[in-house]
Amino acid sequence: MASDNAGIAIVDEELNIIDTDFAFSDYVSDPDQKSFLANVYPDDQHLLYEIVEHLASINSETLCFRVFGKNFNLFWVIANCKRADSNPKNISISIKDVETLNGGNNWSIDYGTGLLDKQAIIDYAKSRMVEGNNGFSLCIMDIDNFKKINDTMGHSFGDKILLEVGKIVLDVLKNDGKAGRIGGDEIMLVINGKSDSNGLRSYLKSIRERVEQMRVDKDGYPLVTVSIGTGNYPKDVDSYDKLFNLADKMLYRAKNRGKNRYVMYNSEVHGAIIDGELDTIGGIVSEAKPQDKTKLVLGVLDGFFGLSNKTIVTSFMQIVATYEIDEGYIFFKNLKESYMGFSRKFDKNSENDKRLGVIVESTSDLEYVTDRIFDEKFDDNGVFVVDTPENQLKSTPALEFFRENSIKHAFFYKMNEKYQKGYVVLYNTRNNSRKIPQSDITDFTYLGKMIEIALKSR
Repeated sequence: MASDNAGIAIVDEELNIIDTDFAFSDYVSDPDQKSFLANVYPDDQHLLYEIVEHLASINSETLCFRVFGKNFNLFWVIANCKRADSNPKNISISIKDVETLNGGNNWSIDYGTGLLDKQAIIDYAKSRMVEGNNGFSLCIMDIDNFKKINDTMGHSFGDKILLEVGKIVLDVLKNDGKAGRIGGDEIMLVINGKSDSNGLRSYLKSIRERVEQMRVDKDGYPLVTVSIGTGNYPKDVDSYDKLFNLADKMLYRAKNRGKNRYVMYNSEVHGAIIDGELDTIGGIVSEAKPQDKTKLVLGVLDGFFGLSNKTIVTSFMQIVATYEIDEGYIFFKNLKESYMGFSRKFDKNSENDKRLGVIVESTSDLEYVTDRIFDEKFDDNGVFVVDTPENQLKSTPALEFFRENSIKHAFFYKMNEKYQKGYVVLYNTRNNSRKIPQSDITDFTYLGKMIEIALKSR
């Protein structure tokens, strides 16, 4: 049973029905009940109470819940809830059967989330490959630290989180793709016709940010986040198994980089795909070439503000190469693990230009910056430059870190956004590395600020 419009009901703040249309009466099991909740599955009724609270401060919101249809069968609906035009104290609930979002196909539903079930989303992805028109992006997403959520808050709370995340996914995708639960807290998304990174990013960014804002603590920090990895068919690979494997590996990278993020496969960054397998050549991600420094700064500025297709990752790699940095890291919130990091690998036996090296992914930690003495060394621009570690870092935990890692010179930029604290860190570790020139320090300060703004808007 699926209709294009399952009806509209006008209810008061107690969820008592004031009026309904014919479609609603024809859809629900018992249209004569006074309460709207009489036809809503008991475990989902709390969602309607929450909507009433939310609409006290916002104009509209979308949610998914289960409804008893004719013959008491359960059906998932997606509902647009808004203040009624005739009386702002009343609420208009316009519901649509989720199955109508599946293009008329009888895809089976996972009744824990309102998404397709595992076999249905797999079948849908494979059917899109057979159709062969426009291509699509396959995304693997899971809820960060979901086991901890279940263990500390209980499985019923975990189920509620799954419902809320499923609602967000459906609302973001609308008719541009489908999503299914493939196990536990893991969700697969098929986003149609979005082969360019900017087009795909708009969906992933919206999902990530809406989940992050879904539940926050008293300081505004998110309690629930998601990580997502993606691959594209047919641009990246030519079969379902290869595509799933690629998206899964990108999800692993998102998790490894600190969670609450998405990673879209990029051959320039993540390596080529050979015989269906990602070939990182021992971790090598790019032979990034240096370029004119002014041109680089202007190019990064264009990229970060949407005037080119450059991402933070590719731009940061170019910074490392152009300024001959040995190690470069961006730390975002979690100082124990870098958000992203690159270092230059040198082949002493190579006949190629030994100065350039090859850019490889790397990780680091930055816990020593929490020391009060170290923190006081930053200037008003949030910058600290280290040229003589033994003198400048005396009596700080950083000195031992510099010694252990053979760091000769360093540049630090501190990001000070309220919910965006972090650092951009550049190290030189070779014995013949020179003092960082003032012109480079100025560039690094500008670039650090660009990265800070780009991270804030990502």
